[in-house]
Amino acid sequence: MLDESAYLIGTGLVLVSAALAVACVAAQMLLARWWETPAGRHVMAFQGVLAVCLSLWALRLAIPDGEWFVVLRLVAFSGVPVVLAWRLAIILRTWRTKHRERKEQR
Repeated sequence: MLDESAYLIGTGLVLVSAALAVACVAAQMLLARWWETPAGRHVMAFQGVLAVCLSLWALRLAIPDGEWFVVLRLVAFSGVPVVLAWRLAIILRTWRTKHRERKEQR
């Protein structure tokens, strides 16, 4: 009973998360000038990859495994290391810049 409840709740959370991720991408695409700044482009790419992966997961819950899924998973997750490396580079570059500024102020 608990296993079934946990599975249903988890499935609901995946579906809601996928819908919200797609809505965030759509809203930013329509309402923001995300392409104008490096940060805006990164946020859009990050949200887009998250939306694709969550949507794929939601689709997988509805449709059983198959060869098509392996190909879609490869395509969907190929963006994950790219945007995570991009995010890491932004974090490190920001830290380095702030660290230099503090060092110069001494």
